[in-house]
Amino acid sequence: MGSTVTVGKKVGAFIASNGKTGYVLFEETYEKNCYPHTPQWSCVGIGYIEDVISRIFAMASSCEGGCLQGRGGCITPEGYISGWLRELASPIEMPDFKNTLAIGTNFSAPIPESLREKVLKGLEDEGFVEQAAALSAQGLKVSLYDDLEVLRAIYVKHRNELGPWRFIDRPTSSFITYNPIRKDLGYVPSKNTTYKPTFAPMFSIYEDRVAMQCSDGKFRMAGERYSVTAHFIEQYAATEMTYPGTYRKSIKAFREAVKTAQKAGDETKVFVTMDGLDPSEKYLRKLIQDATVALGKSKTDFVVNLSDLRSASNNQNHLLYGITSLSVLVWEPQITSTPTEQQTLFDDLAMA
Repeated sequence: MGSTVTVGKKVGAFIASNGKTGYVLFEETYEKNCYPHTPQWSCVGIGYIEDVISRIFAMASSCEGGCLQGRGGCITPEGYISGWLRELASPIEMPDFKNTLAIGTNFSAPIPESLREKVLKGLEDEGFVEQAAALSAQGLKVSLYDDLEVLRAIYVKHRNELGPWRFIDRPTSSFITYNPIRKDLGYVPSKNTTYKPTFAPMFSIYEDRVAMQCSDGKFRMAGERYSVTAHFIEQYAATEMTYPGTYRKSIKAFREAVKTAQKAGDETKVFVTMDGLDPSEKYLRKLIQDATVALGKSKTDFVVNLSDLRSASNNQNHLLYGITSLSVLVWEPQITSTPTEQQTLFDDLAMA
């Protein structure tokens, strides 16, 4: 699968009928492995400022692993976010877009048939019972200005499954180019200069895989370095809203903390168990069964040192790799520096 290449960004702004400022995100992209490379504009975000900031950070997280790139190749999430914030500061005037939402089976249907029940229930849960009934029957006529809350209940609430391009179909380049600027609707928050980020202690367990301390105080596998950083970026949107302008240093500091995470020692323990694994997860359960046999254990619930797990993996190369992919397992790292000392390091990185 090829990467998506981003070549343009534009933000539309408007005053909704409820008096709040709404935003629409447009991005010009093409797929790197599809030829010819013909960029096209698409609506990629909709809602209030907190909705679109959250969407921007979620998209930016894809830059960390290279799934989202620029024409010249890999780009940083920080640079990508910065580009969107510039557009948010000087948005274009967004006209009132109207469309009929209907449930269908074709690829570009406003609501795919496969998501019928989820979307209808989501509307009802938000209090839009009449709108859900209309959508389920003949279709629901909506206006961007008048029905932003309804649109949020569909395209923000289910954003991982439904893109707002299903409501606002592909815009023309003339619309993007010639609509007037509305600086009065721009998002220009005062930059915070006092925020100090805090990161959970983390350890490098195997190759580039990292275990991180969870809210219950236990360490679990968080994933590969790039994915751990990508998750941090996606989740940082709420912090950025509270402490504007802190994303760049915080992301840089977190990335460095992950990169330099202390390697776990041989006496690091992993508590292996089937608990937490759904019966349908046959591959993951087989990994534990393989480890049980390779280590000569009689039950699938046991504790093993990292050194012994490595030794067993010499005969089964996939064993250690598989065990470190299980996020439900608890690790007890061999610690040579205290979490407090690590936190001081992270604080120093964040303020660098």
